[in-house]
Amino acid sequence: MGLFDKKTCALCGASVGLLGGMLGENLADGAYMCGDCRKKCIPNENLDFKAMTVDAAKALIAVADANRKKGASEFHATRQFSSGMYADMPALDVDEDRGWFMNAAKKDGWVYALDDIYTFCLDVTTAPLAEGENYSLNLYPYPQLPVCPSGQKVIDARLKLWLLDNELGVDMLEISLIPAFAPSEEHVQSAYACAQDFYSFMKSWRMAQKQRSGR
Repeated sequence: MGLFDKKTCALCGASVGLLGGMLGENLADGAYMCGDCRKKCIPNENLDFKAMTVDAAKALIAVADANRKKGASEFHATRQFSSGMYADMPALDVDEDRGWFMNAAKKDGWVYALDDIYTFCLDVTTAPLAEGENYSLNLYPYPQLPVCPSGQKVIDARLKLWLLDNELGVDMLEISLIPAFAPSEEHVQSAYACAQDFYSFMKSWRMAQKQRSGR
């Protein structure tokens, strides 16, 4: 096959040129998967397409398609977690009736199970205060969350969720709770309030699940 020859996707039959071909994947059985079909797969960043057959790739697309349809037609948010000075930074949408959640920050449409969250934390990054800079952030209401050291300010705050094995193959979700550029004390305070709200919700959720299962 020449450098500029077109490739044919073994999954959808599309014929793509050199540029489009670079966006796709070569599969284990010598077949080719186009970039559009690649995007339809589950969001596992560690997929090894070179070790994957056409049938395996089709199976992953089927799983992803079913998950997207579930998010579009069955998911109904009963609770939302947001940060920002005006609650304008969505973090998570939760369907308590079905035990599902979605990453509201990304709005990618993927549905996860609350029971797949095995641990979580608020991860913060701090930086030294500039000379003469005042920082009077009150974090005392949040004893479970990270403390900002004296002489430092919070410049980044992310909610991290680690997941058990799941159909989408995603190990961890990371959701930013404050703006990337020059976050104010109010932004940080809101991020901490959002994280604390989520901590409290998960504690209640897990207790309710144990009661339902009789454990």
